[in-house]
Amino acid sequence: QGAASATGYQGAASATGYRGAASATGDQGAASATGYRGAASATGYQGAASATGDRGAASATGKSSVAMACGIEGKAMGEIGCALFLVERGEWDGETYPIIHAKAAIVDGENIKPNVWYTLKNGEIVKVE
Repeated sequence: QGAASATGYQGAASATGYRGAASATGDQGAASATGYRGAASATGYQGAASATGDRGAASATGKSSVAMACGIEGKAMGEIGCALFLVERGEWDGETYPIIHAKAAIVDGENIKPNVWYTLKNGEIVKVE
């Protein structure tokens, strides 16, 4: 449940433990949460947030930022003009949870709404209930 924060220009923050939180608030910063139920947030201009752990959450609220969720049941959200990258995983195959779908979208306010959590289910981007 650790926390990492990068506030300067092009800073990087990484949280690798269970329910860790990483935040990048400076322009072009990067935040990564790799543990179970981790949270990553990019609030600076052109920032990137990635949540690679299971049930992780990534948010991009800085202008032209990116949020990626690629763990099991991951979710992402962003502001208008931000990009979301989502991965859907299948059942354990004895070696891994294989990637079965991947999709990207730009938060446009019509098809993908700002400040709404999205996940990938059955190959489609859907709101998290």
